[in-house]
Amino acid sequence: MRRALLYLVVLLLAGCGGPAPVGAPPTRAPTGSPAAGGTVEVRLSCATGDPDAPCAFRPAEIAIRVGGTVRWVNDDATFHTVTSSDRLDVRRPNGRFDAVLDAAGETFEHTFSEPGAYPYYCQPHAEFMAATVRVVPG
Repeated sequence: MRRALLYLVVLLLAGCGGPAPVGAPPTRAPTGSPAAGGTVEVRLSCATGDPDAPCAFRPAEIAIRVGGTVRWVNDDATFHTVTSSDRLDVRRPNGRFDAVLDAAGETFEHTFSEPGAYPYYCQPHAEFMAATVRVVPG
């Protein structure tokens, strides 16, 4: 029993407790995590429970160190893209990265070698599905 409780606490602290409630602020990976060369996962999901934004990147904002990698994982069989843009208020591809994830479990990875903010969005769901990677010096 004690071990099961500890496991549950670890999962909740790691952010694995399921989707965020409707209207909750976006979750963020801690700044500077992971160490340079590490990988952070972003989930693409259409199980948000929000009719105005039925699909989302989770977390919507992450911070990694220079040399870190982001792995996007499609959680369902919905057609998504991971398309970089210069700005989120004007969502147009800028060519830094662009991938199609059209099957459940499909992944795409990108390693970031320069500090800065890297906005991206899903082309078919551009109205409501966008996020940002913030890359901090290592």
